[in-house]
Amino acid sequence: MISPDHWVLEEKERLMPLDKWQKTVDVMARVFKAPAGFIVQSGPGGYQVVISSDQDSNPYEPGVLIPEETNIFCRKVVEQRRQLYVKDASKDPFWDSNPEVTDDGFHSYLGFPLFWPDGRPFGTICVMDFDSTDYGESYVDLLSELRDLIEADLGILHQYQVISDLAMTDELTELYNRRGFNSVASQYLALAKRSSLNLGLLYLDMDGLKQINDTQGHAAGDAALQQLAASIRQVVRENDVSARLSGDEFVMLVAAKDQQQLDTIAERISELLAQQQLRASIGSVLLDNPHKPLQFWLEKADRRMYRQKQR
Repeated sequence: MISPDHWVLEEKERLMPLDKWQKTVDVMARVFKAPAGFIVQSGPGGYQVVISSDQDSNPYEPGVLIPEETNIFCRKVVEQRRQLYVKDASKDPFWDSNPEVTDDGFHSYLGFPLFWPDGRPFGTICVMDFDSTDYGESYVDLLSELRDLIEADLGILHQYQVISDLAMTDELTELYNRRGFNSVASQYLALAKRSSLNLGLLYLDMDGLKQINDTQGHAAGDAALQQLAASIRQVVRENDVSARLSGDEFVMLVAAKDQQQLDTIAERISELLAQQQLRASIGSVLLDNPHKPLQFWLEKADRRMYRQKQR
């Protein structure tokens, strides 16, 4: 799950648009003619490099964790919650214990704090130089604009998380209901488009529910629906979205790189249901056109499910 209390590089589904951030930092370093540019996250235990400009002169790679007690430039930015411009660190004794200065040879730093929408610090975006610098106002404004772009991405991610946590669930199965699915899935699609995340959709229909209701009673029918929901929960991952759309119709929006992954998910659900002597028809589709709306994919997956049910 996306959280200010966890490292974004450890998120399993990588919902952060890291590829876009990488391009941003690379361009930033070129414009500033700086040997290093970074996006750094402040978190439990210190400061982690999330994005590092792709340059031979850059001594830090993504994933490097600097202990929180270390006297580094980014720590100062996060603690003071405002921009920091150090033109020449060698002229300020405060930085004599900064390993970025003493060990790596950096003399100049310009950085802005990054915040989650709720005001908690995310970290910093910054450029560093081995030489002293004298950036004009236009350079500072440029870095401020890049800061705004990164915070806009954090806002989208935060909104997705808030919506995901809303109580828009089906009472019987405790999955999302139709309204909840439409809200969360739309955010997920927008996020996937920005971060190049591949998605797939599965449309499921419980087979024989009317017969179960007629012969065993509605309590048995409800139990069958709950079992299908339980099977879905065993298969989906943390950031996948699943819902009960109506009486016996369910849907899953999942991260999937190809059709084979979707088929594997469908087979696993069928196996779990078979253990309870239940069965569901499942249609799946890979979302290979980011410009198509959610309803288009729902209808396409529904048609595939219906063809399977007819067979």
